[in-house]
Amino acid sequence: MKLQEIATKIYAHLKRFEGDSKINTSRGKGLKRYFTVGAYTAGSKIGVTYISYQGAVYLTKAEAAKYLKWLDAGNVGTFWESLKK
Repeated sequence: MKLQEIATKIYAHLKRFEGDSKINTSRGKGLKRYFTVGAYTAGSKIGVTYISYQGAVYLTKAEAAKYLKWLDAGNVGTFWESLKK
């Protein structure tokens, strides 16, 4: 799978999380877990943004593919949360 395809699929999951009030719960003071999410190619990596003003995490193709597989399996969360499983 190409980088752009992986990024597009991760973005679809994140956008779904952002729009679901059961998933995108408040972290206090009205702050949400997902806000203006994004997933995009950045050279040979994929940038993933959960909260736009906090910047992105950059994943290698292998890391992004593993994260996407975790998301496709029905899991919800960040890349870091996927490592805990």
